Amino acid sequence: MKNNKILVVFVIFFFLTTLVSVSYICYDNFINDNKTANEVEKDTDTDIDTVNDTLEELDVNSRLVQTLYNKVVLSGDSYYKYFMYDNDNYVVSDASEESKLTLAYLNLANKEFVDIGIDGLNNTVLIPGLSYNYTLNVVNNTVSFIPYNSLLVAYQDLFGNDVTIDKSVPVSIDNYGGIYYVYNESLDGYVPYMRISGETSASYYTGSVVKAEKSNKQIVIYEEVREIYYDGTEIDHATYLYTFNIDNDGLYSFVSRVKE
Repeated sequence: MKNNKILVVFVIFFFLTTLVSVSYICYDNFINDNKTANEVEKDTDTDIDTVNDTLEELDVNSRLVQTLYNKVVLSGDSYYKYFMYDNDNYVVSDASEESKLTLAYLNLANKEFVDIGIDGLNNTVLIPGLSYNYTLNVVNNTVSFIPYNSLLVAYQDLFGNDVTIDKSVPVSIDNYGGIYYVYNESLDGYVPYMRISGETSASYYTGSVVKAEKSNKQIVIYEEVREIYYDGTEIDHATYLYTFNIDNDGLYSFVSRVKE
């Protein structure tokens, strides 16, 4: 009888030991499976990020690159090629409204300008920040009028759909302040005013795209800029980087032009 009791105790002990061992093995396998799955997922995410951040070199002559570049640089060689930029490290978020409006103006198509009569228009205006009057720029008893919505479309095409125009800021269209377009509330658009002015220079700027790169979020265009005397002597040269963000709608907004 005593031997039977000892056997029963031994069987119970063996059963409990086996149960604990099996439970531990199952638990360990479960934890390792989860850990492995998490590590695989983490590694996969890292691989995706690495792929997304990989730079793709673009053809500098492609339509995409040339279209973006020509939105923010005047065509041709001239001393005024980059007059719309405040400095060598131009960041849109910190830039003046005047410079951004100039960039938008330069992207207007010819069809956006409408000739209107001059009846009811002020003959002169005072441009904010300047101490002299500008006179209505009349040609054959008409002026070249820009509807507000036309300028807004060009402005948002450059800087994003969530931005608006400050109507109180006149639009400068040249380097020396010869002509400004001023907002007219009754017409809901811009009317040109001018003054006799100008300047000359013994040099000019030329620029060309030398490289373009695309990531999942941006396109960066590299431009080599040279300043040249009219006798052909090079004065200076530098590289500028134009950055464009790829927005959620797949379109591109201008971010900056900085000197490398």
